[in-house]
Amino acid sequence: MTQLLIFGLMLLCAMLPFALLTWLVRSGQSGLAWTIVSVIGATLAIFIYASGRPFGIDPIFAMTVAMLVCVPALLGSTAGAFLGWLLRRQDDRRI
Repeated sequence: MTQLLIFGLMLLCAMLPFALLTWLVRSGQSGLAWTIVSVIGATLAIFIYASGRPFGIDPIFAMTVAMLVCVPALLGSTAGAFLGWLLRRQDDRRI
């Protein structure tokens, strides 16, 4: 049962940024999309740094959050931005 909850959490963390960034890039708001990707990437970097240094965060918790939340979110947002860019390019060709 725990494995299903972890898989569901990772899937949710990947699909929300995927859908949001697909919509943002397709609607032409790529600046906001890059900001969201940058914030997710910075969060990942902070948690990975905190897992190896005495930073005030438990290293196990930091690596868990980095691997179970930040990595799927970063992959989903990157894929969503790429899909939004492809769809935007396709829409611009039809005109």
